[in-house]
Amino acid sequence: MTQQREELAMKWRQEGKRYAADVNEFVRIGMESNWQQKQPEPEEDKRHRLAGKVLKEIKAANETGDIAELRSQFPPATWPFSDIYQDKMQGVEPIAIMPNGGILFQTSDSAQPQIYVADATSIEAFANIYSAGVSPDRKYVALADDKEIRVLAEPDRKLNGTVAARYEWAALQRQIKEILPQYESLADDEMPARSLIKMVPFANGQSLLLVSSGGTFLVEQEHVTLLHPDPATYGDDEEDEEDRYIGDAMMHGAVSPDNRWIAFGSQCSEHLLLDIKERVVHEIAPASSYPHHCTFSLDSREVWFNACHFYNGETIKVPIAELTDNAVDKEWPSMNGEMRVYAAASVSNGQILGDAYGYLRLINSEGEEIWRYFVGSTITGLAVSADEALLAVGTYGGMLHFIDLQSGEKDVYTIGTAPIQEMARWIIWKDEAPLRW
Repeated sequence: MTQQREELAMKWRQEGKRYAADVNEFVRIGMESNWQQKQPEPEEDKRHRLAGKVLKEIKAANETGDIAELRSQFPPATWPFSDIYQDKMQGVEPIAIMPNGGILFQTSDSAQPQIYVADATSIEAFANIYSAGVSPDRKYVALADDKEIRVLAEPDRKLNGTVAARYEWAALQRQIKEILPQYESLADDEMPARSLIKMVPFANGQSLLLVSSGGTFLVEQEHVTLLHPDPATYGDDEEDEEDRYIGDAMMHGAVSPDNRWIAFGSQCSEHLLLDIKERVVHEIAPASSYPHHCTFSLDSREVWFNACHFYNGETIKVPIAELTDNAVDKEWPSMNGEMRVYAAASVSNGQILGDAYGYLRLINSEGEEIWRYFVGSTITGLAVSADEALLAVGTYGGMLHFIDLQSGEKDVYTIGTAPIQEMARWIIWKDEAPLRW
């Protein structure tokens, strides 16, 4: 190592340690005093001044393969790159950690979304697939291109597997148009696969949840049902009768592991929960302004709903056995009163929630925070392995993090209280080759 590189690495590490220690102390005092004790804000992270030179070191290490030495000398961080390389960053959304160990994920570049499968040392991109989804039991993967959606049973890392179902976009869009003849919707999208927000195959691969800004739909053996929004709420204004777009912001949805329930909603709705068997939709009042995210517990007994207000929000828990016909008026227990939740991973002792500020928090079913962990940028997606040893975290910083949930300790560069550690990372930026870090 040259003296110049050694000095750069030393500055990077020293500032990383200093900043993490200062933030952790600031948060500790704030939490212990319920944020009543006044204290100065931590001094800003100065590593952004080094980011350009460190990026060159990352690229050089990828050419030589010296990633372990790179991580030792230049411990990974996102925050220092945020301002300088903002135009290159994009959302990275983990879909699933598959049984074969590959992490299926997608990028959120709206013009050209991309599907990948990666592990800690290798990565492969798949052309002409623009959206992917996984069933709650991880047995089925849905892949959407411009022609059709294929549902595969337990595909390998090359995304080859037995086809359980096929849905041609022409047939799906024709049915949607029959349901919504006077509105613009997903039926009118020229490239519908590229506009999907979420896609969930379930029920032995024969059912499919489609969430898009142009409507949320349940597909059952090619029969399409509109779940949201309700056209009746759009009124009868004759001037707006033609070419009206049916849809809303913050469309979201989830399927329960037992295939019985679908949670969904949007910013202007209530929290909504469909009993697929009984064909009953329960309405649940949000605890904050705008419904934003939903997730089920592993045993399907609970559904957690988040509603946001700017970058904050509140998450409530609804025990499904306690649902009644007037559930909309009932107050449900709060699991967290701070986070605007962008993603969640269900685990045996609760939910790992990812928020707008770049924090992960493990919260148990009683609403107690077990730990928190800062990844450095707004969370785009989360996926956890079946044995709950590995967590894949994607962010709007264009990062895919591999987190060891069973490490039992944290390092000196970690912001947070979590006894977990990052093992590996991919940088997935626009117009750049993927980089290991």
